[in-house]
Amino acid sequence: MEQLRELITLIRKGKGKIFVMVLSALVFLFFLFPFDDLSDLISSQVSKLSNNSIYVQFERLKMSLFPQPGVQMDQVYIESIRTPALSAQELVITPSVSGLIQQKPYGHISAKGLLKGDVDVHVGKGTRTENGLERHRIEVSAKKVSLHDLRELANLPVLLKGQLNLQTMALADLSFQEQPDVEVDMTISKFELPPSNVNTPMGPLTLPDLKLSTVELKGRLAAGRFVIESGTIGKPGDELYGTIKGNIGLTIINRGGSFGQQIGAYNFEIDLKARKSFQDRAALFLSFIDGYKTPTAEGAQYKFKVSATNPMMPPSIGAAR
Repeated sequence: MEQLRELITLIRKGKGKIFVMVLSALVFLFFLFPFDDLSDLISSQVSKLSNNSIYVQFERLKMSLFPQPGVQMDQVYIESIRTPALSAQELVITPSVSGLIQQKPYGHISAKGLLKGDVDVHVGKGTRTENGLERHRIEVSAKKVSLHDLRELANLPVLLKGQLNLQTMALADLSFQEQPDVEVDMTISKFELPPSNVNTPMGPLTLPDLKLSTVELKGRLAAGRFVIESGTIGKPGDELYGTIKGNIGLTIINRGGSFGQQIGAYNFEIDLKARKSFQDRAALFLSFIDGYKTPTAEGAQYKFKVSATNPMMPPSIGAAR
């Protein structure tokens, strides 16, 4: 007991020195420590932990303590054997304190200049499934993302241009033992589809060039099915303007750590208004739905539904209700 009293007395007498020592350590750690020299070490460790499948490089590394502990990297370059290279002007990783304690991937990631836009990702605790499986709540916000760069990342067969704004919230277990629940709110501005050819179950199809003011989509993925609650193509005054509703099977598959998707049956109802200029340019494309055309003063209106039990099968086209 006497030794404890002496220790407390010593701390009280030297609290000024202790404060200076702790402050000096923090200043050295967060302001003077040469974090930039850790670039090669971090790159090698990431490469080692990913079995040489991911390579990370950056020019500058900073750490912060307030308001939350975090790491900031500038001019980040990420290369993977599975996807095209990615770069960002700034990448900020702010782990959650509670997540660190629970050893969970909770926190916030902010990337500026990623796919020429800004992306924010929040990961937190989510509700469990009916089978008791733990899920994470993942919120993604993207602004002014280049559709062209996103198309290259996703390896889509169709050329696309425009700027994507996205708000999405998902409840998912990261192993995807069960299908996630996802809400999507997406807007594409200055959409452009250059002339291109795409393979379909009916053979190669030539897509005409198309420019739209906006494309808007709200939907929900649940139980392996994506439902389009509302979809708007273009605006009044565009060469093509209309709405789309329906659903499509979409299942996320875990192939031993490599994730993919399986497309299933689909059923859509489409209502389009096309101007004469687009009709002339897309005559072959529109010939498939010519039987569902109603002439208008500016061109024609097409109301039809399209469905199939498998995306590799020719679709069934009929009149919409």
